Amino acid sequence: MTHQVTATSNIDFGATGVDEILQNVAYILSTFVISCPLYGKRSNTDAPFYLTKRRNTARIIDSIRRFVPRAVVIDVDYLGDVFVGKLEPVVKVIINE
Repeated sequence: MTHQVTATSNIDFGATGVDEILQNVAYILSTFVISCPLYGKRSNTDAPFYLTKRRNTARIIDSIRRFVPRAVVIDVDYLGDVFVGKLEPVVKVIINE
């Protein structure tokens, strides 16, 4: 069964089974990666949007594989408006138990 997951700010400390796994994926999606754009030789602020989106997608997939190995990522999509600067990842996963 495929589950669609978005970021969340609510945590159910009593979650178990599939609900716990989906909550862990949602928590990863709600975690920000902090960077300093002017540190180092290259700034990510001037990278094209599609490249930034691909890098973020790779980071999401890698984080889910690493920290929630029972969730298998099927697809990563984004909701929001590029011109406003707000995008929300939507991940489809299958749970391996």
